[in-house]
Amino acid sequence: MATATNWSTTVLSTATSDTEPTIVVTFDSAKYIFNAGENTGRAWIQSRGNFRKARAIFLTSVGTQRCSGLAGLFMFLADANNRGVKVAGPQGLTHYVASMRFFTKRPAMSVSVTDAPSVSAGSEAVPIYKDENITVYGVPISASMPTHVPSDTSSQTIPAKRKRSPSPDAPAKRSHHSESTNVQGSTMRHPLVKRIIEGKIAPLQLIGEDAEEWRRLMIHLMFPQAPLTAEQEREERQKARKLARQQQKRKAEDNPEGKAKELEEEPEPTPSTSQRQWDPLSANRNRRLPQFDPEGNLPRDQTLCYILVGPRSRGKFDAKKADELGVFRADRAKLTKGQSVVVTVDDGDGNKIERIVLPEDCVAPPESPQVLLLLDVPSPEHIPSLVASFENNPFYAKFRSKSAKDRSEYSVHVVSHLCGPGVLGDESYKAFMQGFADDTHHVVSSREHNADPVTFTSAAYAQVRLNKLDADMFPLPHFSVSPRRDLASVTGLPKNSILMASNSVVDMRPPRAPRPDNETLSYDHFHPAMASGSSLKSPKAIAKQIANVQSKVQLYASTHDADHQPGDDVEIVPLGTSSAVPNKYRNVSGILVRIPHSGSILLDAGEGTWGQLARLYGDDLDHYNSGAWEILRDLRCIYLSHLHGDHHIGAAKILAMRKLLKPPPTMPLFVVATRPALVYLYEQAELEDLGLNSDPATGVNIILSDALHWKKPYAFAYSMKDRNHESFMNEDEACRSAVEMCRSLNLKDFTTIDVAHKTRCYGVKLEHNDGWSIVYSADTAPTENLVEAGRNTTLLIHEASMADEEEEMAAAKAHSTASQAIGIGTSMNAKNILLTHFSARYPKILPLVMNPPGSPSEDTPGPVVALALDHARFTIKDMRKLHVYQPAIERTFAVTAAEEGDPEDDRTSISW
Repeated sequence: MATATNWSTTVLSTATSDTEPTIVVTFDSAKYIFNAGENTGRAWIQSRGNFRKARAIFLTSVGTQRCSGLAGLFMFLADANNRGVKVAGPQGLTHYVASMRFFTKRPAMSVSVTDAPSVSAGSEAVPIYKDENITVYGVPISASMPTHVPSDTSSQTIPAKRKRSPSPDAPAKRSHHSESTNVQGSTMRHPLVKRIIEGKIAPLQLIGEDAEEWRRLMIHLMFPQAPLTAEQEREERQKARKLARQQQKRKAEDNPEGKAKELEEEPEPTPSTSQRQWDPLSANRNRRLPQFDPEGNLPRDQTLCYILVGPRSRGKFDAKKADELGVFRADRAKLTKGQSVVVTVDDGDGNKIERIVLPEDCVAPPESPQVLLLLDVPSPEHIPSLVASFENNPFYAKFRSKSAKDRSEYSVHVVSHLCGPGVLGDESYKAFMQGFADDTHHVVSSREHNADPVTFTSAAYAQVRLNKLDADMFPLPHFSVSPRRDLASVTGLPKNSILMASNSVVDMRPPRAPRPDNETLSYDHFHPAMASGSSLKSPKAIAKQIANVQSKVQLYASTHDADHQPGDDVEIVPLGTSSAVPNKYRNVSGILVRIPHSGSILLDAGEGTWGQLARLYGDDLDHYNSGAWEILRDLRCIYLSHLHGDHHIGAAKILAMRKLLKPPPTMPLFVVATRPALVYLYEQAELEDLGLNSDPATGVNIILSDALHWKKPYAFAYSMKDRNHESFMNEDEACRSAVEMCRSLNLKDFTTIDVAHKTRCYGVKLEHNDGWSIVYSADTAPTENLVEAGRNTTLLIHEASMADEEEEMAAAKAHSTASQAIGIGTSMNAKNILLTHFSARYPKILPLVMNPPGSPSEDTPGPVVALALDHARFTIKDMRKLHVYQPAIERTFAVTAAEEGDPEDDRTSISW
């Protein structure tokens, strides 16, 4: 039994245009994360939280809605020196994590994945996770009720024995753990790896337990650090504490007049640098994963609800009572540990007698553990399964109870409801909610009812000032602080029902009502500015700068507005301009190119791309022909340049959202990418419908980027073994699809250009029938390939990851500096150069240390150069305007960052 431990839950994000609900449970020694939808990592950065001490992640469903921020979260955790993290969720989670093997790897961290087993409604409750802080139970529910519930519910349902894969020479039976993924030494000794290396079986042929074992091996390849045992974790924490105390003592000795600062946080163990070599696995990780086959034909709409039970704390020790009973201080510890003690007392007649003092004589009864329930109910069809789980299982029934006896055993303090369309208003669900104790708090996340406040308020606050510079180029984000539908209009809810709000806290021990986290909310300058009803007053320095650049723009426009060149009306919309990781002001890579009367092309789609579209254009759930939904319907091509996660992770979310369009699209969407990115999408599509196997006339058509190479014929870089199992590896079919894509966009040609990066990466050139062209560099060091392939282009969009003083670092990372990018554009005779993909070393704006030509007040030779900004919207003709705005933009970000209290140097070393 634990000593008294205070703990709380925090809503990191809720259901908004750019986030999904994520809840963080915090103890002094650890954090536990529930769900990781898109932008989870960025939301954490915005909240000024830290990723240290995150111990476990729990997911309610497998797919883009709850999991698409998982890869980015892994990277943040690893680079915050987390030694290891455990991940639990519904069946398919191991497959989901293994599908990230091409682009997610951190050798100093371990990741242990648990797929919750299939259980019947009346099965014995077995925790899926337990440590010294929490015990977590998973309750699977689905839209289709099981047709048969076993009559014997005395033990957990054991699924049918997994089948073994067919093999020309099946190996002898072995224990699953005899050759586990934690084996030291070469994996050549692993029978499954040996069979695959010898060509006796392909990973795609594996089924059952063999298939799961291969997925686990892939995950171990991604995160090869051996997980620590509980005893090793305790030892490392003790060592870290001891080291910290020694360091503080030395500081105090060195500065005897000063007072050593108390250790505010328990230091994390230093990660081991030892790495095991997994060459046999590395040689085969590019092979397709075994096709996901849910155990026991489980429904794919299954979600996992969670019951989190906190520590059962000892009762409070009554020191006054102990004195009255004559208990010596030295013996009091025995009583708190549940032991009795013997004391010598006066019997009242002057005689000394011995008396036994029991723990209950001095120690109050133990506190009942506080409990958090997280219920993910996507549709009304899931409600019967949820109700049956709590009614048919005696253990789960204790949590949904008004009984004083049950409350004394488990005190359910808060239930978080993630409600899909139609759930909250369903009478059976309201009746289910009413079954909990009257003092239980119900926190509801429902897109039908929640407000839609801005999550990334730092970027939005800067946008407010930029809007004063140019309202068309820098539109205000779409948001709403009012609920879509008033919660009060839903009759029959429990009295303690409230809407889930980001940055709200529930103290679980001691238990208190939900409250806002005022410290985090104090960082929000955007919503107060918008709520004031008056325009945000700019400091004199900014106002003067804005007036100056606006006068220059007006002067140029007065003499050049009548000029018209091909491509002038093509709109460029940067959705993400950061490299590697997002930050408060910028998302990762994504640029939308809107071609009038033809459609749109998305150049790369990092995590959070859909959210950026929704904030920029609006996300009206009642109308699928407006705002971001209209952009999605108009999208004709997603181009994914390479496999680094900051360039492609958001594509699956875009495809999943496209499936929601009503009515369905009438035109196809083409996805152009390298093989690993396409394999990732296909493996994801085994868990969620992304439209990859639908009607080619209206669905998603795949094009291998190698087949569109600018130098034809181009040596095909993949083996025949890959082509035999993947239809998209057919070059002829890829070229035919490319013709259809060009026809739909009125393009003359669409060609890929190999560039100089650390992985297979292609830039792209778009040539329109009207005579204009756009070249996109993707990630690259300076390369003559772009110069040769992109001569005389109308617009070059080139990465500029580093400032000019970081040329050596740029070369080491195979990136470009701003001056190098401008040099490439000048060499190819580009008319305009848009710089993007700025390192996280520059979280606000890249310091452009040179004054490039192209001033709109004079007709100087050379290209027009400008910096891309998230949520800017401009035509190619407006490039000169954006160039002139640069000084005012820089001043705006500097003042905004100062108001928010950002450090001058807000750099990070995180990278993909």
